[in-house]
Amino acid sequence: MLFLDSKDAVICCLHLFIYMAQEKSISLNSHLVSVEALISEHTEKLNQAKEHLQQLTIHLDQLTHTNLQLSEDIYHCQKLDEELRLNEQALQLNQERLHSILGSIDDVVWSIVPQTSQILYLNHATETVYGRPIADFLDNLNLWQEIIYADDQQRVEESQQLLYKTGIQDIEYRILWPNDEIHWIRVRSRLIKDDQGNPIRIDGLTTEITEYKQIKDQLLHDALHDNLTGLPNRTLLMDRIEQGLKRCQRDKNRRFALLFLDLDGFKLINDSLGHLTGDQLLIILSHRFSRCLRAEDTLSRLGGDEFVILLENLSNIDEAIAIADRIHNILKEPILLQNEEIFISVSIGIVLGGEQSVYNNLDQVAELLRDADTAMYRAKAKGPGTSKVFKPSMHTHVMKRLQVANELQRAIERQEFIVYYQPIISLDSDRIDGFEALVRWQHQEKGLIAPTDFIPIAEETEAILKIDQWVLRHACTQLGLWQQQFPNLGSLTMSVNLSSKHLAHPSLIEVLDEILAETGLGGSSLKVEITESFVMEQSKTSLDILEQIKQRKIELCLDDFGTGYSSLSYLDCFSFNILKIDRSFIKRLVAEQDRCEIIKAIVDLAITLNMQVVAEGVETNVQRKRLKALNCGYGQGYGFFPPLDSQNITRLLEQQDTPIN
Repeated sequence: MLFLDSKDAVICCLHLFIYMAQEKSISLNSHLVSVEALISEHTEKLNQAKEHLQQLTIHLDQLTHTNLQLSEDIYHCQKLDEELRLNEQALQLNQERLHSILGSIDDVVWSIVPQTSQILYLNHATETVYGRPIADFLDNLNLWQEIIYADDQQRVEESQQLLYKTGIQDIEYRILWPNDEIHWIRVRSRLIKDDQGNPIRIDGLTTEITEYKQIKDQLLHDALHDNLTGLPNRTLLMDRIEQGLKRCQRDKNRRFALLFLDLDGFKLINDSLGHLTGDQLLIILSHRFSRCLRAEDTLSRLGGDEFVILLENLSNIDEAIAIADRIHNILKEPILLQNEEIFISVSIGIVLGGEQSVYNNLDQVAELLRDADTAMYRAKAKGPGTSKVFKPSMHTHVMKRLQVANELQRAIERQEFIVYYQPIISLDSDRIDGFEALVRWQHQEKGLIAPTDFIPIAEETEAILKIDQWVLRHACTQLGLWQQQFPNLGSLTMSVNLSSKHLAHPSLIEVLDEILAETGLGGSSLKVEITESFVMEQSKTSLDILEQIKQRKIELCLDDFGTGYSSLSYLDCFSFNILKIDRSFIKRLVAEQDRCEIIKAIVDLAITLNMQVVAEGVETNVQRKRLKALNCGYGQGYGFFPPLDSQNITRLLEQQDTPIN
């Protein structure tokens, strides 16, 4: 063994230590490298683990979200399932309700397959609407068609063909029940198609409308017919006139005529025997008129006592006149009502339609009726029981009357009237006893118009009431002035004509009282003249008014005596003070030897009834003498004085002491 000295040993130890340190360093470095590599490897794995953990975390979050979403979906599914269950229950309930409703309604609800008519649904109303059990329709799919009323089958078939074009059907037709009763039904149906437009079903509703049709037909009948006589009314008549015009347009040789009928004196029958009797009379007359007509003619009632007859397929106006004559003749037979024989006549206006350029347009229907009415009034003016054929001049006359009526209204507003006074002379003393107030119209353009030219027109309107009141007020005022100016002539009287329209209004008494109070005139100074036409139309109201007039000491004059039809029979009913003989009798007294038995009879009758007599229209001395010899007390006419204005009458009164020669 080699031994070294201490220094060498130390150096040797140092070298060994360094060597060993170097070796350890190398080993350590190597180990560090290994560690570093291991750390790097583990770091990488750790990073991978972290990434994987992050991915797992993301996946976990996604799973958590998915789980929440799934929970919500499950909740919604459970909710939908519950709703579905409730809906199924509600649907079942609604189906039960629908089935109950469809089973309880009166209409047939049905559904069929278009190609085969196989029934898909049919409710129990089938039995009540069709009168057959449902089984009959299930056994025979063509039964629907077989029970259609024969006259309606073609129309129903056309409607069903239209259903496939338009998709809807609404039709009314008749069916036969097993007992052969005819019933009306209304069928409303709809064609159902799939997405490709192919028909898959027809759904329909069938309603029983027999009662509805009966009511509708009755209402239509009532709307077109008079409810008293059952005759066509104005609406239906106008339609038939229009159809007649169309036929004339197609056939230029075809003619038709209208006869406008108005009963004469019907109001008197109505007022005396009552409206029920009047209605019975109208029914009887409608039957009589029908007996005079042909099958193609139309008899209609416009209302009241007016009838219109449409005569078709005529050759000329003579055929219409012949039928009018037939009506006049058939009315010569009396009608028995309430154990009384009633004789009545009718005035007839006739107009021919369909002629070239005359009543050949559809818009002239109203003109035809108007002109027939015009002709009827012309016939009535001629006298009862007459006919008149329309002429264009009649319409011109009517238009002139309408113009006068319009001008009358303006004349009232402008007070264009003046009063003339015609003296009434005592045949014993040849002195003025009183006056008749006569109105004149001082037209701004036409000058003085006589009452005959406007009073009849005023009578047809309310204008006469205003005119009469105006005349009454002015006449009473003027008489009051004369009585003041000539106090020794206090017995002078004033006669005023009043329309029968006044005597139908109780307000007349109030007007009389007011005028007498304003003028200070005594009732005994006033005389009211009424015509025989009023006597013929008297009513309880007018009788009461006349009685109140007499209570005021106003005297009543029966004017135009002898022109009516029943004057003698009514003289006992009215307490007249004065009777005025119509001028038509007086004008016959031309020569001394002329017969005057009628005038003598009238005067004697009046004296017997304690009535004064005034002769109207006295124009000659011969007439004056003959009337005085017949004990007629008073005269009036141009043989004494014409109607004069108030100034001229004043001058006459100033000469009153001089007898009239």
